Amino acid sequence: MDELTVNRFRAARGRLLNGQIARLATHFGRPIVILDVGGRAEYWTNVGFDNIAAIRLLNSEQSELDRKAPSDLFINELGDARDLSNYADNSVDLVHSNSVIEHVGRWPDMCAMADEVLRVGLSGWIQTPAWEFPIEPHFRLPFLHWFAQPTRRAMLRASGHYGSLDIRQRRYHVDRINLLSYGEVKSLFPSCEIFVERLILAKSYTARWAPSGVNL
Repeated sequence: MDELTVNRFRAARGRLLNGQIARLATHFGRPIVILDVGGRAEYWTNVGFDNIAAIRLLNSEQSELDRKAPSDLFINELGDARDLSNYADNSVDLVHSNSVIEHVGRWPDMCAMADEVLRVGLSGWIQTPAWEFPIEPHFRLPFLHWFAQPTRRAMLRASGHYGSLDIRQRRYHVDRINLLSYGEVKSLFPSCEIFVERLILAKSYTARWAPSGVNL
């Protein structure tokens, strides 16, 4: 996909999330607090900061916490998406993650993250690329994610920077990303609306939920 198409999808997704935030703020009668699991501050410039009291950025690596933020709304936290035990049940107005759950590990790790965000979030927005889409979005190679790991590792030789890496490094990179199908996303978030972003085929999935009375 070209950059113009990517930006168009990003802008549309930002408007959708902005609308969910506005409706939550109306429902609660105040600006909301967001827990962004695995997020970066610059992402939010596309969404906007209206109706937001604070955005807590939770990341597992210290280097992510050192990034400059475009607003004083941001609070950095070190943590693990699979264990949000510092947060009580239903203690977060909106729990959010963008293209994170496919990075946390294998199926049990993804289940752990899903269970945790559902537990803490009164409302949620959990986005992930679609396994069904033929272009793997991280490496930008066609069909890569539809093959077994050894084949993926071999195919990475055709991908720019990754092609210069040795076998051990290439295998590391293919193992750290596990895309999800629609059925798997629905299984992880059974009571949620699954918004399907399409470019003819499904391009990404977003599991969304909100308190009773708040329209998505």
